[in-house]
Amino acid sequence: MRTLLCLALLLPAAPALAAPMTLDDALVEAARANPDLRLALTQADSAGVNLSASWAGVLPRLDLTAAFGRDFIGPQRRVSTVPVGVDPTTGATLFDQVAVTTPAADFADYSLGLTLQLPLFDGARSWNSIAQAGALARAADRDLDEARLGVAFEVTRRFYELVKAEESLRVLEETVERSDELVRRADALFAAGRGPKSDTYAARVNLQNDRIAVEGQRALVAQARANLSLSLGRRSEAALSVVPPAPVAGPGLPGTGDLPPEERLMELARKNRPLLASRAESLRAADLGVSVAKGAWWPSIVAQASYSRQGPILSGSDGVYGDPAHQYVANAQIYLQWNLFQGRKTITDQESAEIQMRRARVLAEQAEQQVSAEIARARANLMAVSRSAALALESLSAAEQGVALARQRLEAGAANQLEVRDASLKLTQAKLSLVNARVDTVVARADLSRAVGGAL
Repeated sequence: MRTLLCLALLLPAAPALAAPMTLDDALVEAARANPDLRLALTQADSAGVNLSASWAGVLPRLDLTAAFGRDFIGPQRRVSTVPVGVDPTTGATLFDQVAVTTPAADFADYSLGLTLQLPLFDGARSWNSIAQAGALARAADRDLDEARLGVAFEVTRRFYELVKAEESLRVLEETVERSDELVRRADALFAAGRGPKSDTYAARVNLQNDRIAVEGQRALVAQARANLSLSLGRRSEAALSVVPPAPVAGPGLPGTGDLPPEERLMELARKNRPLLASRAESLRAADLGVSVAKGAWWPSIVAQASYSRQGPILSGSDGVYGDPAHQYVANAQIYLQWNLFQGRKTITDQESAEIQMRRARVLAEQAEQQVSAEIARARANLMAVSRSAALALESLSAAEQGVALARQRLEAGAANQLEVRDASLKLTQAKLSLVNARVDTVVARADLSRAVGGAL
């Protein structure tokens, strides 16, 4: 007993099985950890920072400068003009040029300065830049919403792909059970002298083929699980399992309701689809970019005030860092700067901005066409798969009746194993078709909701 207890303490604990994940759980986790969504968030944050930086063109600027050093002057010989007397006739001062030699010297040099600049006018470039940065920030926010919409659909699609793979695996495992039952029936009939030996061999071959199909489906389940883990922003986990939602696991079919016409769906997309809003804000930003470029034709007017102190003494009443009422120079001015020619740069900047505006307009029109095509495709696909689901449900009912009839005929000796096998395969195909149709219907409705920018 003590040995068993010691072994139990030494062995690692078995990992706890993770609870099955619902679709809501998957969406919440993806919103927190999906890599594409996190990258889109950094773009939106960067646009917000650029918006804050754009205010620098209209806000005042205050600079503080200080220097601590020493000046060294070597021996120098210079020609200087000096007075040498007065002309007795005119009384004018007479000058002469003499060579003056100054010895080497060194002295301390300190300075302190404060400069305030306030932009007054720049052709509205700064205000247009602020408006442009705001439009780009709103476009980035809408791009983030579009990324959220795309990630939500991708997670939904991959979630249901895993549901489809697991449900298909369950159907194939049921087929293995039916094939195993046929093996036992074939053996019993052969032992009773009511069936040939060849039926027992055929039944075993069919069983092995069904087992092979199960193993292949297990690989597809693992692949679907890895794809979902990637969308969730986590490493692939073999323990990841999902809960089939009611539209797939229920006995009936997913409801589609009456779908609005394409024109109505397009109206909803113009109101709700983030992609269209993003392109509209980008177009507005490009238009403001043209205004910014045109502002370069105007002069810039700036008000400036400065206060500076410089001298060889650090502190004290006459020191640089002493009494502020001494040893200073103050200045206040309004200065104008007008760029009259810069190698055609102003013209080329304006032309480039106009090209960007035309490009943004084309992208906005292209986005409108893209959304319209997505709505038409998703709506047609949803209608098609919903009709397929109804047909698959009818096919399943007929296939179940066919299996029951084949078994009765086999028991009565009126049918052979091949007929039962054929009915069983048709039942498997009908169940797989229904699973695919149910999942495809839900995914198609999610795709249509994504196309219009929200749940229908």
